[in-house]
Amino acid sequence: GYMPAEIGGRRSEQGDAVQEYLPPIATHTLLLVGVVFFGWSVAELLFLYLVEVAVVHLVFVTVALFAAQPMDSDDVDERQREPETIRIGSLLPPVYRRNVQPVRHYLILGGMYLLPLFYAVAQFAEGGLRSLLSPTVLLAILAVCLAQLARARRRVFVGQSYRSQSPADAIRIGLRPVYELIIVLLFVVVPVTFILVAAAFAVGDIESLTLVLIAYVVPIGIARTWLQNGGLTVTLRHEG
Repeated sequence: GYMPAEIGGRRSEQGDAVQEYLPPIATHTLLLVGVVFFGWSVAELLFLYLVEVAVVHLVFVTVALFAAQPMDSDDVDERQREPETIRIGSLLPPVYRRNVQPVRHYLILGGMYLLPLFYAVAQFAEGGLRSLLSPTVLLAILAVCLAQLARARRRVFVGQSYRSQSPADAIRIGLRPVYELIIVLLFVVVPVTFILVAAAFAVGDIESLTLVLIAYVVPIGIARTWLQNGGLTVTLRHEG
């Protein structure tokens, strides 16, 4: 039957909101499975979390190249000026040259946050970076990459959504997990570590490494889901 436009639009928005909840839930479900069934270590958990953050950042900041609207929506001259485009293939829309500078800026910014953390995790792992790349971890990385590429396709390319979007729309999605990571480290990882250390002093060593890891994974997943639902606002220097 016939569905009023406002109801259809509301359902679409609700569906989008649910789909935005799914990435952190799916990732932390995957981490729980890895801990319980595959015996992943602390280093492997941290590595996979960082990989997901890096993949989201790289994918969404990069697809901002295809956004057709200018970064500064208040710049009338920029909106009226014919944009210079670059064709990179028949299957992809054109890249807008004016988007290259902000994309480069935010890719470098994300790298400055993430590369030291990757280095720290590799140093923390007993066998270095190579020890983190077990077959199950590699499969998990592949799953994360495919899921985020599908998400980017849905958000930016399906229905030619890029025509009505500015680079800021995609860059915000790419920066969000980087900022989430900083908040989670400060307000979840540090307090949980303090509680676990205090508990170990009170009752002796905690024997179950699995319980210790779950004590991190669950609250981090809850915090990220809350942050995903408007708990974190991302603003960009390049916006007007």
